[in-house]
Amino acid sequence: MLDPLELGTTYGEGATLGQRQVRLFDLQGNHYEMGYQQGIQVREAIRHYFTNLSMSVFFFHQKPALLPFRLYLAVAARRAAREMAGNIAGYCPRQKARMEGISKGSGVDESMLYLPLAGETVMAGIDYRIGACTAAGVGEERSALGEVLVIKNYDYPPFFQPYFITRLCRSAEAYSTIDVTMAPLAGCHDGMNEHGLCISYNYGYGTDIPTVNVPVSVLVQEALETCTSTDEAVGLLCSRRRSGGAVILVADAAGKMVTVELSPNFCGVREPEEGLLVNTNHYRCREMISYDVPRNAYYTNRNVHALRGVRVHESSELRCARVEQLLSDAPTLTIKDLWSVFSDHGESGRGDDNTICRHGPYFSTACSVIMLPRSRRLLVTFGHPCESTFSDFPNPFSAREEGGGEGVGGEAER
Repeated sequence: MLDPLELGTTYGEGATLGQRQVRLFDLQGNHYEMGYQQGIQVREAIRHYFTNLSMSVFFFHQKPALLPFRLYLAVAARRAAREMAGNIAGYCPRQKARMEGISKGSGVDESMLYLPLAGETVMAGIDYRIGACTAAGVGEERSALGEVLVIKNYDYPPFFQPYFITRLCRSAEAYSTIDVTMAPLAGCHDGMNEHGLCISYNYGYGTDIPTVNVPVSVLVQEALETCTSTDEAVGLLCSRRRSGGAVILVADAAGKMVTVELSPNFCGVREPEEGLLVNTNHYRCREMISYDVPRNAYYTNRNVHALRGVRVHESSELRCARVEQLLSDAPTLTIKDLWSVFSDHGESGRGDDNTICRHGPYFSTACSVIMLPRSRRLLVTFGHPCESTFSDFPNPFSAREEGGGEGVGGEAER
């Protein structure tokens, strides 16, 4: 059974996760200082994460049979640090400084912080798939609020759910951001900056070989900290060297939104169709399809038991089609409408691995995020959106500048 965490976390019966309260962690200063504060404030979660990695099916499955798990983690961490530290320091030095701060604040050796980043970079191999997601963007012309709406379900093995955090980064060196990430990470998967630029990162599986080892989550953080518009963010994401693949939704306060599809060396940009963008985990840009895992590829017996014999893109394609079907039926969409679509369990009404709100044997929706770039508004829930309440952060940048409150509202508009 998992030990309780001091993160507003509650648990259900036995080891079953219950509903989590979303807290906002306020970080200030340069990147080392923000990292140090993150390490201090979520120290228990970071230590708990590494202490309990043996409970993660993914990490345990990679361990050689006769090697003790603790020794395996130490060896894997040193290897990951050796392969990544120099590249991250060279291409994203501020994020490297943030990692040093997280290590110092949490008391966890810095090499261990490269383990979750290593997991992110091996997902191009179909035997190592560890994540998935569904995201959608609604243009101004389809939005009942008159501004772009972005929504994302973050799907991951349930082991990782207690470690998601929401943080406000008021940097002395870059634009301020509010983002959702995991406790040990410097980068993020979903976030918004003070200018209203929003980025939502789904995993992709580019099969070309990277020339550097910089995970996409680190680049997402860099884009949020240095860009003000969709065009600027697209330029940064496509031009920076990176490892791994991604399907990224980018939107700004002016109403422009696009999808950027990345492999380690190539990129494509997809425009909205009829005011909608839908992203799952396969490439849809014509120039990117040849770099994707083939559509007829299946998971092999080298993978975790729950995925063996399953077609790699099955869930991604079915989730994508279902979102497009449900969103296309509505002339305009509210936050409540998006919440309903992303809580969908398919025509049968029973959630599984192929539904938008995932309840699969290995993947499960662990976090949902809604972003409104013009309003600078972020809504977050930890757990399945079908059974959760969103916490509302209405323009936390303004609240802090004016000396306001915590920027946490009650339930989301439904």
